[in-house]
Amino acid sequence: MIRILCTTLIAALTTLPTLAEESWTHPLVNWCKLESPLVEVTPFVFNDKLYLMESWQKQWEYSHDKHQELFEQDEVRIRDLAADRIVSTPLIGHGLAFTFIWEGRAYVFGSNWGTEKKWQVREVSLTTSDDLKSWTKPKVVLRSNDDEKFFNVSVCRGADKFVMLVESNDPRWPAFTFKYFTSDDLMNWEQVPDAYYGVDKYVGGPALYYFGDTYYTLYLQSLGKNHYETRIARSKDLVTWEDAPEDRPFVTFQPENKVHPLRPAHIREQNASDAEICYFQGKTLVYYTGGDQHFAGDLQRAEFLGTPRELLERFFTPPGVVVPSARQARYQEKLLGCFVHYGPASYTGSADMLVTPPAEAFNPTDLDTDQWARIAKSIGAKHMVLTAKHHNGYCLWPTKTTDYSITQSPWKNGEGDVVREFVDSARKYGIAPGLYISTGDKKAGVTSTMKPRGERTLIGNLDAYFPIFMEQLREILSNYGPLEVIWLDGAYEPVGPDVMDETGTPIGPRYGDAIVDLIHTLQPDAVIVGGTRPDIRWSGSERGLADYPLWNEVKLGEGRKNWVPEYASGWFVPEANIHTRSTWFWMPGTDDTLQTVDQMLTVYGKSIGHGANLLINMAPDITGRVPEAEQAMLTGFGAAIAARYGTALHEMTDTTILPQGASVVLKLATPMTVGEILIEEDLSFGQRVSAYEIAAKTGDTWDTVAAGATIGRRRIQAFQPVKASAFRLTITGTQPDAHIRRVALYAGG
Repeated sequence: MIRILCTTLIAALTTLPTLAEESWTHPLVNWCKLESPLVEVTPFVFNDKLYLMESWQKQWEYSHDKHQELFEQDEVRIRDLAADRIVSTPLIGHGLAFTFIWEGRAYVFGSNWGTEKKWQVREVSLTTSDDLKSWTKPKVVLRSNDDEKFFNVSVCRGADKFVMLVESNDPRWPAFTFKYFTSDDLMNWEQVPDAYYGVDKYVGGPALYYFGDTYYTLYLQSLGKNHYETRIARSKDLVTWEDAPEDRPFVTFQPENKVHPLRPAHIREQNASDAEICYFQGKTLVYYTGGDQHFAGDLQRAEFLGTPRELLERFFTPPGVVVPSARQARYQEKLLGCFVHYGPASYTGSADMLVTPPAEAFNPTDLDTDQWARIAKSIGAKHMVLTAKHHNGYCLWPTKTTDYSITQSPWKNGEGDVVREFVDSARKYGIAPGLYISTGDKKAGVTSTMKPRGERTLIGNLDAYFPIFMEQLREILSNYGPLEVIWLDGAYEPVGPDVMDETGTPIGPRYGDAIVDLIHTLQPDAVIVGGTRPDIRWSGSERGLADYPLWNEVKLGEGRKNWVPEYASGWFVPEANIHTRSTWFWMPGTDDTLQTVDQMLTVYGKSIGHGANLLINMAPDITGRVPEAEQAMLTGFGAAIAARYGTALHEMTDTTILPQGASVVLKLATPMTVGEILIEEDLSFGQRVSAYEIAAKTGDTWDTVAAGATIGRRRIQAFQPVKASAFRLTITGTQPDAHIRRVALYAGG
């Protein structure tokens, strides 16, 4: 049984220190000890379920077997992690194993211990299964040379062949050395000439991966004095290797940590080895072994909120290049979301969002959160955010912190929960839910003055109110499942980064940082809008517009003009939002102020088309449904977006690396009329492009038809429609080389 231990006992693992370059921090989060002696494991996904292959050593079961006399009984086991049970044992008398999944079949490679003595491996065996229960008879697929022994193995799919990494003690080089072999069928292997890693140093505990056009090898680095950590190298050809900077270990040990109970109590951690990764449900899981490299391991796990390729490339980010965090990258991929402003302000007939009518005023007659989700889905929204608590202080969920909440509503006799219905509907329609909770509370009398940023002062007794707010926040973070985003807003916030006391001393960060810490603890995957340490920055427009050129990086000193704290710097996802009628909350007589579909298309081009995200508001009326006129406009907008950008005339979707002055050409089978080009950078490498040109080929002539500056997440460049046989994107400004992941041609509007 694997026990997960994620407590303050290993608090030192929760965040590795920021390393030498201020712009680079370790990308792994949620470090956990698993209370298991395992060393060599492989996490893998099979039929959408997560499994762990375990190289189990019988010596761990018998205290007398300190000399590894039971090695012929060692097992390679498959554990269903959700059920926490062993489902099969593919190999016996083997260890140092690895599991590879290909086209619905599992391949387990294991080092055959033989019968003489442990660690005298001369053969690699393979067994396969299509159900993880019945396994083929093991077959030897690789044998060592006469003067060497094998240890760990790892397998991946390369550009056009399968590739195996084998750890060898080839006497020509220091222990150990990695050799690389290729195969067309996973059974017959041929060594790659001159493909070695570790011929000039100690390496061990390897893993091998291939993403894009690059191979990545994880390896164990000896630091001397029996200390080891796992590092990373990459290669295009398996021959020439590039190491990540020395101060960027993939996983390292924490010397203050106790190790697994199979080791003496006084032993402290001095090893981080045998790391393996897999991608599951939007996260890259990393399993590795701590301990001290003797007798038993100390299995541990960490996570990265993104793809394996994004994780591995993070260790090679050039100095000075800023990249998004994993949660920022995931949120930025979504591009389009929906806001839902709903609460007592919907029932007052007033445009004043701070009005505090009696709690009983909130009384929907036909609440339909499914309708909200259907509308969001119709416009292509990937997430939606509900005003669970706006500035007036009314809570749309049952809470014991205040009587100004839904518990006092006649709706469902005070037993309703709008937040619960909202998150359930969002997930039902495949949309990630998020929640808005204002830190300001008019009912409690605690807000801030509406002066310019940097000049705001506190209103009310913050010390008395703050514990109440923190309990409200804890409730919504704990009771509604995973949340995509927490909206703290920037108006009327008594804990804002620029809020001062009567003496002019900043007080907001003292409270605001505690809010961020609670969010990161209870919802580590959620991005934060507003507050003292935001992930998202407002574009500065409630009309859905974002400036151009548009950069994701905010440099120190540029915070105020970019709507983040003055002291902040780094990557911030820009997001525009828009109320589609004249007010955020529904108000009678405002249907005629709704945006038109054509106006919304312009908004789309000047927000998402500039590289920002866009959040489009919906305003349910007193029935609890979005009015028909608003629904018709929004669904019409969704249809217009799908018609305009649903299918490209031609596109390139393989990431291309372009130095300054380089081009990519899209050739058309027959000349077509094109009026828009869509370009995307691979932001896992940072935002790099500062200038580009678009040219069209008519006959034998190339003519420049458009030029721009930044690209970022998505740039939609419109130009006078031209009929041409090819279009060329030239990067005229980039530092360092640009990573362009998509170029698509459209007819335009």
